[in-house]
This record gives sequence, C-alpha cells and structure tokens, in this order.
Amino acid sequence: MFDFNRTVKLIKGAVFDPDTTWKEYLPEAGDWKKTATLLTGPLVVGSVVLAFIVDRIIPNRLSFIPEPGFGSLFTGLLAMAIIAGLVAFIVSFLAGMFKGKNSFAHGLAATTLAFVPGYAGQVLAKLPWIGWLLGLALFVYSLVLLYRIIPTYLEVPDTSRLGHYILSVVGVIVASLLLGMLIGGASLSRDANDFQRSLGDAGEQRGSSTGMFGAMERAGRVVEEAENDQYDPPSDGKVSDRQVGTLLSVIQKTRDLRERQARELKELSDKAKKNDIAAMQDVFSGLGGVMGLSTAEMEVVKTAGGNWAEHQWVKEQLRIAMIQQDINEAVKHNFELYKKYESELEQYPGF
Repeated sequence: MFDFNRTVKLIKGAVFDPDTTWKEYLPEAGDWKKTATLLTGPLVVGSVVLAFIVDRIIPNRLSFIPEPGFGSLFTGLLAMAIIAGLVAFIVSFLAGMFKGKNSFAHGLAATTLAFVPGYAGQVLAKLPWIGWLLGLALFVYSLVLLYRIIPTYLEVPDTSRLGHYILSVVGVIVASLLLGMLIGGASLSRDANDFQRSLGDAGEQRGSSTGMFGAMERAGRVVEEAENDQYDPPSDGKVSDRQVGTLLSVIQKTRDLRERQARELKELSDKAKKNDIAAMQDVFSGLGGVMGLSTAEMEVVKTAGGNWAEHQWVKEQLRIAMIQQDINEAVKHNFELYKKYESELEQYPGF
C-alpha cells in the first residue's frame, strides 16, 4: 500500500543518508511490488510529471522544438517505467553471472534507491542554462551510489564488483537506446531522451574517440572487418613457417595488450573504491579502455593488416596437429612445426 510519508522519508534518506536508508530498507527489498509502490512508481511519475510542468512553464526550448503535449507525457511515463524495470533486470541478471544474487526484487530496490538523485536530475535538467549540468551531476552521483549499493543488495563479491558494474552500465545504455528507437525517437518524451542523453554525456567525457562509445564503435568495426575476411587454405593443408611466426607475434602482442588493459581495469577499480563523483566520472569515461578485452586478439590481427580467417585457420591446424600428431602428411608436417615452437605456443590458451 502506498504510504506518502514513508515514500518521502525513503527519498530523502536515499539522497542525504544513503547507507542508513539502504540498511533499513534491505529486509523489505525482497518484495518488488512494495518497492514499485513505495519508490519506483512515485519516482517515475513524479519526475516525468514535474519535468513536464517545468518544461511547459519555463521557455527554454528552441523555436523549432515543439511544445510538449500530453501525448509526450504519457509516452514518457511509459518509457521511464520500462527503463526502470529493464535497469533492475539487467543489474540483477548480471549479478547472478558474477556470483552474486540474481533477484529482480533486490535489483529493483537497489537501482531505484541509487537513482533517486538521477530522477531529481531529470526535473532540474529542464531548467535553462545550467539545468543540463545539474542533471548530469546528479546522474553521475547516482552511478556512484549504484556502485556502492550493489554488494549490499545483490551480494556481488569484491573480485567481480567492477566487472559486473561495467557490464551493467553498458547493458543499461544499449537497452535504453534500443527502447528509444523502438518507441520512436521523435515521439519519445524528452524525459526519457534526457535519461539517454545523460548516459551518453557521462560516457563521453573524454570525447567519442576515447570514451566508452568510441571504444564500442571501434570494437564493432574491428569485429565487422574480421568477420568479412576470407581465406582459401592451401590444398595440401600444410601450415608455413611464416604463418607460425606471424601467429607467435600476434600471441605476444595480444598478451601485452591484455596486460595493459588489466592494469587499466585495476586503476579503474581503485578509483571506483573512492566512492566520490569525480572518481566515478573518471571511471565511467575510462571504461572504453577495458571494453576491448574480448576483441584484443582480433584487434592485433586487423590493425597489422592481417587476415582473421587465415589466423583462425592456422590456430586450428596447429591444434589438430598437437592432438593427432601423425594421421596424415599434412598433420605430420604441422606437428613438426608445433614441436619447433612448442614453448612459445604453450603460452597461448588452447595449446
């Protein structure tokens, strides 16, 4: 049942005394309906309606931007409600993958409590001149709170905490952008668009070339180029000495790149533990440095002008040779090459 006084108390506590408020609400966090009634629903409705009112009263729009109508108000309510549910689902689902608690109810409670400042920011963002800056600052503060609340509500261990956080934020960004396209960018209320823009602004503090979205774009481009590679292997199935040498070079450079990315990940983790806005801004804008972990080898191959399909074929033939050794002339030849470079190849996962 909705309790206005309790809702106000929780909202105030989430902003001014978050740790105490989180601990007090934790025993009730297992009931998602209660959280939706006490917190999520009032925050979604309140922020969208207040933002709509401010947007109507204060003439801070450009002449070519139409005045918001009641249609956009209802669309905004729908979009923000869906986003709130998606955020909770993504954060809780990924918590289970990172050895934490996969509980939608606890995820909804955690994300709603953490994003109370962000909801306020959606209203303040409508103010002229400095509104967008206030909205962004409160959104970043919400990211700080989200990082802090995850271990308490979803029990993600410290060793997995940053990895879970990074994937959660990326997942939220992708989901919100897809939702915006699905509902319709033109018809989507500016409240939902402001939420998505806050995600983009926070993620691109260092510019698109080095920010998180720049890293996502670069990784996507590398994957696309690699998937388009084709290779016709020799008819005799024999790997050349040159191909093994190229493979070893890729192995070493990939190891060096991943070690550098691991150091960046460690630095981000140390910054995130400071639990302050400035540190979290650095963390968020620095996520691009670690988003290429999964495509490091592919990036090494492609940036050197290599052929990813050929690279994969060479690896496969050497692995077959390692296992079968002498079932035919090609395998026997390849096994001899494998033994020649065995000490180097053993450092590569799969050999």
